[in-house]
Amino acid sequence: KVLVARKSLSAGVILSSAHLEWKTWPDDGVSKSYIVQGRGKISDKSLHGAVLRRVVSAGEPITEDRVVKPGERGFLAAVLTQGMRAVSVPVTATSGISGFVFPGDRIDLILAHNFQSGEGTERKINRASETLLTDVRVLAVDQKTETKAGAAAVAKTATLEVTAKQAEMIAVSVKLGEL
Repeated sequence: KVLVARKSLSAGVILSSAHLEWKTWPDDGVSKSYIVQGRGKISDKSLHGAVLRRVVSAGEPITEDRVVKPGERGFLAAVLTQGMRAVSVPVTATSGISGFVFPGDRIDLILAHNFQSGEGTERKINRASETLLTDVRVLAVDQKTETKAGAAAVAKTATLEVTAKQAEMIAVSVKLGEL
């Protein structure tokens, strides 16, 4: 059996078991580059969290040169959509939804901050929050692009995929308050 894409996948997809399946393949059609069940060090499980470098059609065999694993050179370049940037932001138990935000999820980024109104004895500190960005893709949580099934862990940072302008907004917002 050969490891194939269960459905058409675009470049930059973070692989999970939902994307891959083993298919019976004719012996004379098995290329040396294919990942064959029970042969070699690569398996469907070892590819979870890896990123596709190029488009793969449904039923097309997955090859080692088409994926890059976390920690390997070129991983960030492969996971980022063309023209996008990666920005890491601090995360707390509350802001990280108690460890239930995972790579590949999409989040809204909210800025909570204080501001002053009035002067002298009329001075007041006000608190406010505003949605800074919506539908932002999470690339990694604490440098991890995958999690153990069912394991929630409170992270310290989350790496997000944003535009250059959004990266600037985040950089200023981190100084203004809490994200």
